[in-house]
Amino acid sequence: MSTNKAVTAVDAYIGEKIRGYRNLRNISQEELGRMLGVSFQQIQKYEKGANRITSSRLQEIAKIFECDVADILPEQKKGKRTPKLSNLDRIAATRDGMKLIDSFVGIKNEVMRAAVVELARRFSGH
Repeated sequence: MSTNKAVTAVDAYIGEKIRGYRNLRNISQEELGRMLGVSFQQIQKYEKGANRITSSRLQEIAKIFECDVADILPEQKKGKRTPKLSNLDRIAATRDGMKLIDSFVGIKNEVMRAAVVELARRFSGH
C-alpha cells in the first residue's frame, strides 16, 4: 500500500471537475461542504487534489451535481496516461471563466459577439 501523499494528475483532474460542476451550479464551497457534512476547507482540499476523495464521497458529490460518477472521473483510454480537462471543463473551473461565459451569452448582437471572440483570440495568441 502506497503512503505517498503527493497530488497526482488524477487527483487534480477530479478536483477541477468538482470545482467546475460546483461553479456551473453556482454552489459555494461552504454550501457544498454543508451538503456533504464537511468543512469548506475540506472542499478546498478536494478541489486542489490535496485530499483524495473516497468512492462513497464521490458518489455523494455526483448525486448533488445530478451526474454520474464517471462524469467526474477521467476517461480511461489505453495508452493515455495523464488525464486532461477539456477547455470547457477548464473554463468552468474558474470564477473568471464562469463570468466570461455568463457575459458572452448575454451579448445578443452577433457582430459584438464576434468582436469578443476575436479579442480573446488575440489575447491568447491564437
